[in-house]
Amino acid sequence: MKRTKLINITIIQTIILITGCSKVEPKVENKHKNSKISIYNIMGISEKKEEHLQFVVTEPIPIIKESVPTVTQPPYVEEVQDIEFISYREEQPNAEKILNDIEWNAKRFLGTPYVWGATGPNKFDCSGFTQWVYRDVGITIPRVSRDQARVGEYISYQNLKRGDMVFFDTKKHRSGKVTHVGIYLGDGNFIHASSAGKKVVIYNFNEKEFYKKRFLWGRRVTNNNIHYVLN
Repeated sequence: MKRTKLINITIIQTIILITGCSKVEPKVENKHKNSKISIYNIMGISEKKEEHLQFVVTEPIPIIKESVPTVTQPPYVEEVQDIEFISYREEQPNAEKILNDIEWNAKRFLGTPYVWGATGPNKFDCSGFTQWVYRDVGITIPRVSRDQARVGEYISYQNLKRGDMVFFDTKKHRSGKVTHVGIYLGDGNFIHASSAGKKVVIYNFNEKEFYKKRFLWGRRVTNNNIHYVLN
């Protein structure tokens, strides 16, 4: 009987001991169950809250505006558009302008002395005179009259026009060879550096029968805006 009581008392004490241990064991708080434990928590120091740096602009940011045309600095776009409409090429002068220039250039040398072999501008022989006049309007012809007589378009006396070269055989004994040249001005007039007149003069075929009889042919070098003639 006593043995039975002793066993019962032992069982009861064991239950009380286990129960007492379970009651006094502290529960671990699980407030960090789903979060990371930082070094601050381990050391027992309050963790600093994360701070975000903020940048403060102390100077105003310049606002880029579209450039406005000024006198000193026009917009580049406008300059490009203007260039598209600017041409630096001279327009080809028309035939009438060429003829006017030939006549004007020739007449400005009226009275200039005739000297055989001279090419100007202070003195001329006949072919030196014609070469200079045509060269001034951009037409290059050979130096001597017999070579000038082979360039351009052949023109008969009846078809002469202003600006044509006129060729003569002025030798005492006519041989049909070119010995003299002048420039036709229209209405029977022609201008030339005359050895007989000793200067640049204008003669008329009807007044100077000698030249009309000694006329050989004309040459036209002004057709189709021709500006360079080769022999």
